[in-house]
Amino acid sequence: MKRYKYSKEAKIGAAFIIAIIALYFGINFLKGRTTLSDQHTYYVVYNNISGLSPSASINNNGFRVGYVNEIHYDYANPNLIAVELSINKALQIPVGSKAYLMSELLGGVSIDLRLNHAKTFYADGDTIEAGIAHGLMGQVEEEMLPQITSLLPKVDSLIASLNAIANNPDISRSLANVASLSIKLDNTADELNKLFHNELPNLMKNLQGTGENLHSITSQLNTIDYASTMAHVDSTIINLQTLSALLMNDDSSVGRLINDTAFYNNLNSICTNANALIEDVKKHPSRYINISVFGKKN
Repeated sequence: MKRYKYSKEAKIGAAFIIAIIALYFGINFLKGRTTLSDQHTYYVVYNNISGLSPSASINNNGFRVGYVNEIHYDYANPNLIAVELSINKALQIPVGSKAYLMSELLGGVSIDLRLNHAKTFYADGDTIEAGIAHGLMGQVEEEMLPQITSLLPKVDSLIASLNAIANNPDISRSLANVASLSIKLDNTADELNKLFHNELPNLMKNLQGTGENLHSITSQLNTIDYASTMAHVDSTIINLQTLSALLMNDDSSVGRLINDTAFYNNLNSICTNANALIEDVKKHPSRYINISVFGKKN
């Protein structure tokens, strides 16, 4: 049997072809594509694909059933974008099913295939009805963006108010006053510490000495004969009451002297006559004083 010898160049060429074929299959495998005849081709026409790209996943109930093969843009009619779908031929797609564009959380776009319950099915190469569903990001854009847009003027107003407050000179003065007050409080705390450590012990000693003196005074007060003192006080009060009774009694000499109006009137009359006599003596002294000069008599 004759052996054929291959040249070195032929071996390198064969290895190169095998590498290209492996690379092709490897890239298709990583993209989720297959070159085998286990795929059916369908078409979907969208007005806007929202960033859909080839090799995007096609899911049904969360399970990957195919991928986007190609996207055909009709330059004559820009509103129609045909998307070629490669779906596992084991999946029969009922008529009336829809292919929805779904926005993923990380920004990607996929196709969610929602099957109908009809008993007739699309054939290979048919066009499936298109639909656009709002995924999680779509719901965020639809529900939250209007609210965020309505909040922006309020946020701007709030920021303007905060800037006005921050630029207000009264705030700076208030902060300076707060800083000054803090320094004063620190000084007061230092003074209180000095008071507690220096003055308060001396004050407690003085209070203790005062307490001892009060105790001594209390002991001396305990030695006083309060019964005898109160007896003398009672006796003095009785004497005062007796004197008061005598003064108020018209029958007593003192009472008559104090309470007799005639005696008071007589004294008043005597004083009046005495004053009149003194005045008359001052005016007419010759009536009462006789002075003889050389023995002559008037």
